Amino acid sequence: MNLELKFTRIKANLRPLISVFYPSTVKQRIFLGIILGSFVSISLDQFFPVIFILPGFFIYCYYILYILVDKPTHSLLQLTRHGGFDAGIDKLRIVGNDEFSRIARAVQDMAKRMRFSILEAREQNTRLDEIFGAIGEGVVILNSEGKVIKINNTVRRWIGWYSEVVDRNVLEVLRNVEISEIIQNMIRDMKEKTHIPAQIIESIHLDGPEIRRVRAKIVAIQSEQQNPVFMIFLFDLTDIHKGEEIRREFFANVSHELKTPIAAIRGYAEIIQDMPDLQANERAQNFLSVIVRNSENLTKLIDEMLILTGLESGALTLVIKPYNVHAGFNRVIENILPKAKQAGVELLADVDPEIQEILVDAQRFDSVLVNLVDNAVKYNRPGGIVKISLRQNETHHIIFVEDSGIGIPDNARIRAFERFYRVDKSHNRLGGGSGLGLAIVKHVVQAHGGSISLRSELGSGSVFTIMLPKTPSKKKIDLLTPL
Repeated sequence: MNLELKFTRIKANLRPLISVFYPSTVKQRIFLGIILGSFVSISLDQFFPVIFILPGFFIYCYYILYILVDKPTHSLLQLTRHGGFDAGIDKLRIVGNDEFSRIARAVQDMAKRMRFSILEAREQNTRLDEIFGAIGEGVVILNSEGKVIKINNTVRRWIGWYSEVVDRNVLEVLRNVEISEIIQNMIRDMKEKTHIPAQIIESIHLDGPEIRRVRAKIVAIQSEQQNPVFMIFLFDLTDIHKGEEIRREFFANVSHELKTPIAAIRGYAEIIQDMPDLQANERAQNFLSVIVRNSENLTKLIDEMLILTGLESGALTLVIKPYNVHAGFNRVIENILPKAKQAGVELLADVDPEIQEILVDAQRFDSVLVNLVDNAVKYNRPGGIVKISLRQNETHHIIFVEDSGIGIPDNARIRAFERFYRVDKSHNRLGGGSGLGLAIVKHVVQAHGGSISLRSELGSGSVFTIMLPKTPSKKKIDLLTPL
């Protein structure tokens, strides 16, 4: 151990002397060049003839430059020529310990790390591509210009497109004008806004080997470091829509088939009620009254089913014309007033003086208000209040139907607009509710291009809010998702 330490110290002491004859760094080489140049200049005049000095000097300089410069530089060039990613670079032998050699070794080590990172990234990209292709729902990725970057196998199968899609317009690939227009609008908004909200299209057709109905969600992904991209998520609703179509057809057919026998039952029951032989029979009259009353309830249920089916299918057209607000609200109050007095509930109307008319289908809109006010009275308490209000903003008329009743629990509030759902099943059985009223209200409002929402707290009453555009536009009815 002592010998090794002595040898190391001797080597360190002799290093300056060794560097004079065998320079290992660029600085030493330059220093040696200066000394030799000076020595040669002196020796030309005083010691040896030029013909003997210069060849030896050139050979020595060439050897030094070859060892210290050419070899490491050649190694460095080999590394950089291939980008450092060729596996054969690992076997490249780098000699010397000067700056060039150390740089070459550093580049070689960096190339090994980079090659490992690239191989790992490629493997991860391959896995992501496999996952992307295997996703059951459709995914389309677009660049900032609305050109397709990638689509997964599900979309390819749906639209029957198996050729290259890169740099093709989204309209050319998906063949849907609505999606293309939304993408163009989002591209335009990106120039002015920092955040673009996601856009949802509840139901569109995709043309392919089979026509599919899908729900589309379009998301803009923005980043300061990279160009923005758009992602289109397509959810297959074909089977659900087929089920809805079957259900609507079933309701329509059954409703039509039931109307005639129910009308006959009611008619014969009323005839029997008027027979002189049964006028004095109180028990028979009670039975017949039950038959007539339930026949009327069945007729009302069938009519509501037909209305709902017509709204969903678009067969029930709306007649949009000016609607006198004051006269309409008075009609609704007069219709419900007897029931309100019986329940001890007060009915109020509050209309903005600047609003005289709104554009709606009068018959359908009357049914919306009657349904909401009737429910507000039914679920109120004695001494309670039901209030209909009308306000406006720049684009919409806003109608509030408020009550001071028992309120609706959270789990029921979420499902309040579903078909056949009853908030209080026992109360509805006594009151004769069908469970279709709020579903019809929702569909009528949506058919006007508006929306309806519910705010309620248990024990504190409920507020239904209807937003109607001042300029009505036909809007697709949402058959599947709750409000």
